[in-house]
Amino acid sequence: MGFIAIGKISFSVILVMFLTVASGVMHPAMAQEIDGEALEKLALGGVWQAEHAEYGLWNWDDSGSVCLRVGSADGDCFDTGTWEITDNVLCYELTTWGESVGERVNCFTVSALEDNRYETLFHGGAMVSRMFAFKVLE
Repeated sequence: MGFIAIGKISFSVILVMFLTVASGVMHPAMAQEIDGEALEKLALGGVWQAEHAEYGLWNWDDSGSVCLRVGSADGDCFDTGTWEITDNVLCYELTTWGESVGERVNCFTVSALEDNRYETLFHGGAMVSRMFAFKVLE
């Protein structure tokens, strides 16, 4: 009986590992977290284009303002707000879009993925979850 239970646990662990790798999502412990200085350079280095359109295009300005556009990197901001980096964490505060999706104020770290892609990781209590993956447009 004990051997069957251990076998089921081992199979479950292997299945979870396979699904994680197959989905293309890196576990935060496996990704390379960017430090605060590199994060600021990345934020100011160009527009962040989220892989999923509903997360839009983010433009972080060196004055501490952020512009979120949806659909195109040009034109008016869909939402605006402020941002700052403390240690390795970027926090922003938006208005319209942020309020509508329950993310008016949010903080995250950024980890480097392969192929010049990055992911934002929200740290909520004991849980770490991916907000969105993005690439930087120059």
